[in-house]
Amino acid sequence: MEKEIFIKYLQGNCTEKEFERFLLWIREDTQEVSERDLIQHVWDEFEPEVGTFERKKYTQVLDKIHHQINISQNSNQNKKASAKYKILSIITRAAAILLIPVLTLLFYTNLSEKDRPGSNISDLEVLAPGGSRMKIDLGDGTRVWLNHGSKLKYPHYFEGKNRKVFLTGEAYFEVAHNSEVPFIVETNRIEVKATGTAFNVSAYPEDNNVATTLVEGKVLLYERNSNQEIKALSPGECLKYDSGKNTFTLETGHPEKNTAWKDGLLVFKNERVEDVAKKLGRWYNVEVEIVDEKVKEFTFTATFTDETLPQVLELMSLATPVIYQLTNRVKQTDGSFSKQKVIIDFKHIMKN
Repeated sequence: MEKEIFIKYLQGNCTEKEFERFLLWIREDTQEVSERDLIQHVWDEFEPEVGTFERKKYTQVLDKIHHQINISQNSNQNKKASAKYKILSIITRAAAILLIPVLTLLFYTNLSEKDRPGSNISDLEVLAPGGSRMKIDLGDGTRVWLNHGSKLKYPHYFEGKNRKVFLTGEAYFEVAHNSEVPFIVETNRIEVKATGTAFNVSAYPEDNNVATTLVEGKVLLYERNSNQEIKALSPGECLKYDSGKNTFTLETGHPEKNTAWKDGLLVFKNERVEDVAKKLGRWYNVEVEIVDEKVKEFTFTATFTDETLPQVLELMSLATPVIYQLTNRVKQTDGSFSKQKVIIDFKHIMKN
C-alpha cells in the first residue's frame, strides 16, 4: 500500500475508495515484514524523538496485535462468518493497528521512567486445540504451522544472539533467513538450530521419541540438558531421538509423511497401528484404545484428505486384521461431554 494513503487515513483525509483499499491492506498484508516496516517508518516520522526503549515497546505492542489477529484468523477458518461479521472483523483489526501510535504516545508521556514496564512481559503462547490446526506468523517473518493439540511459546520481540521458541507437540517451520541470529526450537528433550530453512518437529509429551524432519536447508540437533550435538541433518532426512536411551534412528525418503499434515493430508506409510492410533486420536480429537497387543505391530499405508473417522477406520479394517468400535460421548457431571472413544481389537478370522 502507498505510504500516502496511510498518512491520509491517519489525518482523516481518505476518500471512500482509499478507505476500502486501506481496510483490504489491514486484512491481508500487515503481517508481512515490508508492511510492518512501513508502519514503523510512518511512526518514526510522526514521533522522530522517540528513543530506543520506546521503539522496542512499540514493536512488542505490534507483535501482540498480530498475535491476536493470528488467533482470530485461525478461529474464523473453522466457521462461516456472515458478511456483517467479516466487515466488523476488518474494521476492528484496522482500529487496533491504527491506534498503536496514539496509545504508545499516551502510554509513554503519562508514565514516569520507573513506572514503565520492562522486558519481563510474559511471552506469547498459542495453542492449536485437539482436532484443529493453526498457522501463525512470527515477528521475524518466520511462518509456523501448529498441528493438533500443539502449543508454541515465543517472545513478543526477538532480541539477543538467537531467536528461540518453545514447542510442545508438533509444528512445521519455514524460518526467515538470518545467518547472524540462528532460530532455535526448544522442546523438553532436544533443541533444533537453524538459520533459514524448512523443517518439522514432533515432540508430543506422550511419545517416546522426538522426531525432526528436514525439508530444505540445514539444521543441527542438540540434546537439551547436556547441549551435546546429536547430528546435522540433510534435506529428506528424519531423525528420531530417544532421550531415555540417548540413541537415535535416521530415516531417509518420504519426508512428506511427516509434513503433509500442514496441508490437511493425513499420510501413513508402513506405519505401526500403534502410531496410527496416536495420530488419529489427535487428528479427530478422540480417545483410541488398542485392546490386543498384537494389533500394535501391524502396519498401515494410506493417504486421507477429507475422510471422516469411520471412513478411515473402515479402510484400516480392510487393510489390516483389526476390528473397531466407536462409542458415544458421555455427559459429565459438570455438563461437558467426554471424548468419543475408538476401541481397536484383533480380528479373529473364523475358518469353515
